[in-house]
Amino acid sequence: MSRMMSMAAVAAVAVFASAVGAHTPACGADPAVNFAGSGATFAGDCQGRDASLAGSSNTVTIRGACRAFQIAGDGNRVLVDMAPRGTIKLYGSNNQVSWTASGEVEVTTVGPGNIVTRAR
Repeated sequence: MSRMMSMAAVAAVAVFASAVGAHTPACGADPAVNFAGSGATFAGDCQGRDASLAGSSNTVTIRGACRAFQIAGDGNRVLVDMAPRGTIKLYGSNNQVSWTASGEVEVTTVGPGNIVTRAR
């Protein structure tokens, strides 16, 4: 089953990428792993790279020791495996993120009702 994003959602993702300074990686850099959806439940693997989630009302599990993880959206529930000294950034509202890592991570939230906790 394929999921299609609306043109408005695609535009929102493009605006978000532009706003957070997304750019084409330098030669030899690992590309980011991008996930998108709305009202979906899925799992993914960032394979030790940066990862992002765009969308709302998703339930997501991401493995693979992400160096950086960011969300643009509302009402997402995420469990993410982070690399030590990784970064988590949330843009939106009412997102719930639990993270695991062998070290600490840096967390930035922009928007009301976002909750970020270390999974036990």
